Amino acid sequence: MQNRYRLLACALLLSGCASIPEELRPTTEQSLLPFTEVTQTQEVSLARWGGEITEVRNQAEGSEIEVVQFALNTSGRPLKSDRSDGRFLIRVPSFIDPAIYTSGRLVTALGEFSGTEQGAVGNQPYTFPILKARSVHLWPEIKDPPERCSCDPFFNSPLMMRPIIVVPRE
Repeated sequence: MQNRYRLLACALLLSGCASIPEELRPTTEQSLLPFTEVTQTQEVSLARWGGEITEVRNQAEGSEIEVVQFALNTSGRPLKSDRSDGRFLIRVPSFIDPAIYTSGRLVTALGEFSGTEQGAVGNQPYTFPILKARSVHLWPEIKDPPERCSCDPFFNSPLMMRPIIVVPRE
């Protein structure tokens, strides 16, 4: 009996570790369109894509976020790597602040793939898939740990003094 409780506790703990944020979960059991199949379909499909923001453009009818696509992990966070299947545009009907949604931040969006649009990356023509967002999740930045650990109890504590070493003269 005790083993069953332990198994149940482990299952509950593990289920909370890798969950997708609520706003990125589809409301129906409809399958999501993978980014790699965008060129093969022209119908409106539900999709969840993510990647790194390159630019935010605010217009009269809403905002547009240009994103370099990366694969998503089990919790929906983009896995930044040297491989991408391309870029896409997230269209949002409201204002998106470019000071918060800065270049280099990771974002995931759930919405409807609604076709493609011609644009450019630099001077190179490019066909952007369009994702009309139901929700957009900006992932918190992960800070690198400090290079020097400030956890030495002898030298960094205000309660401790550095040892005094007395060396006699010869």
